[in-house]
Amino acid sequence: MTKFRISLLAALAAVCVFSLPHSSFGQDDGAQDLKVSSQTLDDGEVRTEEQGKTTYEKTLDGDVRVTVVKVGREPAVATIVVPGKDPVEFDAYEPLETAPEEAREYLASVWDRLGETPKKIVNIEIDTSEAPDAAEWARRAQTRVQYWYPRVVEMLDGQEGLERIPDDFKIRLVFKPIDGVAYAAGREITVSSNYIKRNPRDFGLVIHETTHVAQAYGRVRETWAMEGMTDWIRYFVTEPRSRNHWGVDPERSKYTDSYGVTAAFYNWIVENKDPQFIHKIHKAFRWGGSIELLAREEYHQSLQELWDEYVADITKEK
Repeated sequence: MTKFRISLLAALAAVCVFSLPHSSFGQDDGAQDLKVSSQTLDDGEVRTEEQGKTTYEKTLDGDVRVTVVKVGREPAVATIVVPGKDPVEFDAYEPLETAPEEAREYLASVWDRLGETPKKIVNIEIDTSEAPDAAEWARRAQTRVQYWYPRVVEMLDGQEGLERIPDDFKIRLVFKPIDGVAYAAGREITVSSNYIKRNPRDFGLVIHETTHVAQAYGRVRETWAMEGMTDWIRYFVTEPRSRNHWGVDPERSKYTDSYGVTAAFYNWIVENKDPQFIHKIHKAFRWGGSIELLAREEYHQSLQELWDEYVADITKEK
């Protein structure tokens, strides 16, 4: 289980939650639009839309072929084929200046159209002094925090929240050979180098902790609910194709189980009751409120009643 400590960030203390379009939260990426549409532009570029996936294809000067694919809100991935060289995969986590030179100008154009150009640059500092063998994993984690932190802030606090991020804002990623997985304290995220050795592909853990930094709550009594919200952002926004691996057992699970179980429950509420549910929890927690009270005021049901309805739904699906 992820450990955490939270301190209020002065720069984000003011609460200002804005409603985003309903598609901003709770969409089932890749399942919204089953139609396929393809368009060839005058310059030979082909743009295809299919089941939540957008693809751009173009042959550049020198017979350089570039294919860019973006699925839902996941970062776009480009495959670049330069004659005489091995194909290169390049994703939106990486700075454009590190892409193959022949494709940079075109990628910059596609990145703009796909919303991949950063709206805010934040400084992510890495400390691997106690775990030097974690350096490469840390570098990859750094690019993911840089990509997702401004996006999570915008999802939770709207455009004004994004604008409130100070120009000198910095998050530290510290790697240590400790037990557990990771925890966040203020603007510092500590990751277990022992854990990532055993789970080298689990970059989602830094998204979970990055969300804690963005939440910036003072004190939360219903920590299970906060952790469920954090995992909802991880599994249903940043990693929708991972399909939450926390199985919900209709006989034994409870909505207070936290993490992925609670996240799956939240997603059902978002999709079936209120697309703005996550915004409302965030606002309540910023003011030191209660999710139990929120449910009664907004939906005239207790959380237990909502959970029972959710369990009946997923049982029926099986």
